[in-house]
Amino acid sequence: MGNPRTRSRLHPRYAIAAAASIAAALTPIAAAGPASAATDAADATPVHIVLTPAEHADTAQSFTWQTGAKVKDGQVHLRKAGTKKWSVVDARVNEELESGGVPTRTHSATIDKLKPGTRYEYYVGNAAKVSDTYTFTTAGKEGDPFSFIYFGDAQNDIGAKWSPVVAQAFKRFPDAVGTVNAGDLVDVGSDNGLWNEWFGAMNGYSQTRNVIAAPGNHEYKQNDLLRTWKSNFEFPGNGPVASASTQGMTDGEKQTLAYQKQMQSALAETAYYTDYQGVRFITLNATRSEAIPLMTPKDLPECHVACPNPTELWLDMQRRWLDSALRDNPNKWAIAVFHQPVFSGSEGRDEADLRAAWLPVFERDDIDLVLMGHDHNYDRGYVNADKTDTPGMTTGPVYAISVSGPKYYEPAPADNNTWTQNGATQVVHAAHTSTFQGIQVSKDQIHYESVVAAKWDDKSDTDVPVGGTLDSFTITKYDDGEKYVTEAGMPIPKPKSTGKVSNGRVADESPAQEPADVPLGHELVGTLTAPTVAKPGPTTVNPSTGAVYVADGTTTGKGRVEAVDPRTGEVVDSFEAGAPIKDLTYDPAFNGVLVVYQDGRIASFIVAPGNFGAAYIPPIETGMKVVSTQYDSLTGQVFLGLADGTVVWLDENFKPVGQANVGAGLSAIRIDDGSGTLYVTYDNATDGEPGLRLFDTRDGMRKLAEYKLDAGAAFLDVDMKAGVAYVGHGDAGLSVVDLLGGKVTRFDKPEYGTSIGGVGVDSAKGIVYLASADRSPAALIVVGRQQAPRIDQSPVARIAVAGETATFDASGHGMPAASVTWEVRKKAPGNDKWTPVRGADSDVLEVAASKSVDGTQYRAVYTNNINGKVYETRSGSAILRVVNEK
Repeated sequence: MGNPRTRSRLHPRYAIAAAASIAAALTPIAAAGPASAATDAADATPVHIVLTPAEHADTAQSFTWQTGAKVKDGQVHLRKAGTKKWSVVDARVNEELESGGVPTRTHSATIDKLKPGTRYEYYVGNAAKVSDTYTFTTAGKEGDPFSFIYFGDAQNDIGAKWSPVVAQAFKRFPDAVGTVNAGDLVDVGSDNGLWNEWFGAMNGYSQTRNVIAAPGNHEYKQNDLLRTWKSNFEFPGNGPVASASTQGMTDGEKQTLAYQKQMQSALAETAYYTDYQGVRFITLNATRSEAIPLMTPKDLPECHVACPNPTELWLDMQRRWLDSALRDNPNKWAIAVFHQPVFSGSEGRDEADLRAAWLPVFERDDIDLVLMGHDHNYDRGYVNADKTDTPGMTTGPVYAISVSGPKYYEPAPADNNTWTQNGATQVVHAAHTSTFQGIQVSKDQIHYESVVAAKWDDKSDTDVPVGGTLDSFTITKYDDGEKYVTEAGMPIPKPKSTGKVSNGRVADESPAQEPADVPLGHELVGTLTAPTVAKPGPTTVNPSTGAVYVADGTTTGKGRVEAVDPRTGEVVDSFEAGAPIKDLTYDPAFNGVLVVYQDGRIASFIVAPGNFGAAYIPPIETGMKVVSTQYDSLTGQVFLGLADGTVVWLDENFKPVGQANVGAGLSAIRIDDGSGTLYVTYDNATDGEPGLRLFDTRDGMRKLAEYKLDAGAAFLDVDMKAGVAYVGHGDAGLSVVDLLGGKVTRFDKPEYGTSIGGVGVDSAKGIVYLASADRSPAALIVVGRQQAPRIDQSPVARIAVAGETATFDASGHGMPAASVTWEVRKKAPGNDKWTPVRGADSDVLEVAASKSVDGTQYRAVYTNNINGKVYETRSGSAILRVVNEK
């Protein structure tokens, strides 16, 4: 199946309407006018002046301003407030851009060696023109209280409708040290007129208080690809970095490194962190499909098989960096901000790939706040695993989504949305309501308050008036590591201990190991007997959840599709597509399945829990004998394989835009939307004829390779990451095609099925599911690709009170299944020796907390044996810190 990625492709029934511009009960506040703009290329007047935090906000400060493009010099003049002598620092001159027909550029400088908690005065410009004089104060010491304002999407009608929201926010929270903005600051990232409005709304604030911001998808609009964004703001350059070497790499690995190098540049100043007075603010770049041109290098090495998926890399590079930024955080608090949310409360929206990549890190590393936008509604909640036995109290991260501008989306049902479908709870929700949030941070607490700023139409579903508090809660974290999230009015538990956490050991934590390479090999894992469809047929796998979807392959009936949980082997849900099914493939763009009916129609259905089987795209008449289909999310095209050997591709409106004949007897197609390689199987009549061909859809359907297979090559799925194609034969068993080595291995013994009706691959686990049409030996046969153990989850640092039990969790998988042991490294100067923990042989390790184990590190070791060779993979390490009893 195609690689998972998310692209906007909503059916009209899920179309999202923008709010009507009707002001409802908005408190009248004078809107700020647009910021001045350069009148011509020689205009040296500084405009769009903005402060942004450096990595260490207590000792450094960044400055940016805009002038005409012919102005190629600029300085920051700085002095400690109340003194007379100015220091002068030259600014960097940024690239020339066009702003409303006027050539412009920005100037940026970061000044370090400042004193913490100190008020400074500054002005910017050059000999021709300088700005007014402004003041700012550097961050103080950890634990000193401060507040900031969180804004969701501003985006539309900024001058008229967002500007008064900003004014309200600073009136409500006058001491706020700055703003945190969750993307879509403007509607079109390249439109300087909109930036004039944004800076106009922030006039008086952006010059004196820090702006932290994450880019949204609208910052990419009109192919700007964040050029204007990076020109407007000077953020820290401490984001994700690429790997180091290309020596001995495959084409896919070389392409991976090329992507990573490009992504390192693309993510600069859009994925970053800053440490401010005890808080690590982490900003991420969550936009994927719009960012593909930005993340793709111009000299990308050629690759057709086992190629990287760029959006997966984009998320994974940030995931690894995020994990490191949280694990190495020297501060008590951590807050993340990005645009597209891990959970959505708006109809038709689901960022499944982003949730799969980042949510486990937030939960495992126990971040405090996650601030998001994009959905144009207000939502706040938690993951159900963080719930306590006390109503109104949780222990883990808090997830919030907000909108500050006037554009609204329709809400999903309160009892059926991506929160409820993915093990999370919405505590507060409000639709058609603009808000701002004031967040106050002190030594032991974060207090969060969401305030209704406006209701720009008559559809708001909250009774809270403009200016009223919509939502509030408090996060309490004591020195002994205890953390509680309490709703307004709830009592806050007292600490169990008066002790403080020690600094722990000096040695760094060890990262998780990558699994060793293993020669390609497969083995029978077992069977699944639960599916009840009359004739197990077309099969596909959800890569995010591992769920297996198997359709009824009979020529009669209503096209029943069942979801099987491979962990339990049980059928967990089902729906009827309405008619007999010919092909079934998972599509991550909408978390659903594409269906080809035996009469040639195509359709798609949602498979999210709680909405399972809802028609996303109702059946469409194609007028063609379609036997198989795939969606290419990179190009937005739908590929149809026809019985006569023709492949037709459709645009996003399902209109044919091209076709090619790829050979008679076509039985199935699959596409790698990362490389554009199309895989085609053929129902060959005799052994030794071409049963699999590969074509380059982005080079005129050029044939790349051909493989001769036994007769009856029918159903197909591909492990794109490993470069292995799996072909099910209608008469018996499976052919495994090593696309890198060019070798075909046949599995035709009865235990591999006597009549294969479908093939589905879980690339993440290296598992293949074969649907046996005659249920011999079972409805589903499970085959595994041999793999050294891979770490799914490393343990995380724990803080425990002496006398309690500290629990460490890890998980990993391999083929054959891996066993687990644990190792310990005791706190001692220069000690790098790891020793086994006796009797520890499960994914959970319990340690009796005492001062003697304070600073000790633990890690899990997963082991398996493949053809007589032992493979071991170690998890990342985790430290135990112990505080004294109360």
